Amino acid sequence: MNKSSIVIGILSILFYLLFLFLYIQDIIDEFLFLIILLMSLIILLVSLIIMLFIYVVFRKKYVAKKKIAIATLIIFVLFCYEVPLIGYYTSPTHLAYAYSKPTEALKGTGIYSIGVDQFSLNNGKSKQAVEELLTKQHVDVLSVIEVNNKTIYGIKNRQILKWLHLLKEHSPEETRENVALYLGREDEWLKTFLGRPNIEGDSSGLSLVLTGLIKQGDFQNQIPIAVTGSINENGKVFGVVNIKEKIQITEKIGIPFMIIPSENAEEVAEIQKELKANVEIFDVSHVDEAVQLIRDLNEKR
Repeated sequence: MNKSSIVIGILSILFYLLFLFLYIQDIIDEFLFLIILLMSLIILLVSLIIMLFIYVVFRKKYVAKKKIAIATLIIFVLFCYEVPLIGYYTSPTHLAYAYSKPTEALKGTGIYSIGVDQFSLNNGKSKQAVEELLTKQHVDVLSVIEVNNKTIYGIKNRQILKWLHLLKEHSPEETRENVALYLGREDEWLKTFLGRPNIEGDSSGLSLVLTGLIKQGDFQNQIPIAVTGSINENGKVFGVVNIKEKIQITEKIGIPFMIIPSENAEEVAEIQKELKANVEIFDVSHVDEAVQLIRDLNEKR
């Protein structure tokens, strides 16, 4: 590929990035963004067809033919990548995150799983209006975010990664399997906990493993500890979402300690500067670290 072809490729991508920037900034909507890409693609295709026709009929060669073909291919690929945005046209205007009561999978273990209730609202006038509406419905709102183009674009990209199997879609079933594999058994309490309605994601994995280890007699715990974190079958701990709301819930219920994934540690440090929550937070990257941490906390009682 010669330099001129590379320049055409770069210019095509810059053309795309310009309108992507306008979309992300909410200056244009997804339909205008896609129409611009589609019209550009049509113009390039027509130009390419005309050049091919002239070449076949009149045997005239055009140096620009290859460049147009490159630009056409790039815009076509990018257009196909952005087409799923159409499916998010009816996205909610706001997302609200609310208090969900922490629960022990087994009473008496002191290990509390922290979850967050989520509400999607359409036609919300403002964050304040959404919060007031939910408060009237006796929902303990922790935060409200406005769904903008940037939010939608992130959701779309994650969905494409899931379709391509480049991003795993976690589920209670996967959590159950990983916990059972790590513990070497699957007790009825695990099925019961994950079989509850409205259970999503895998952020309860670490708390369930710790609960299972206590039940098996591997260690003891006498203090309430909030726990959040995803795990694999080998006990490695992975990051979770809604960590800010989970810290708020932990403080609200009065649990003094919280264990989080190390992947969330940097984010939590910033959150704590904002919240100044009366919760002592520890991060771990493996189940073994969490077990040792709980042992140490109990010894200091």
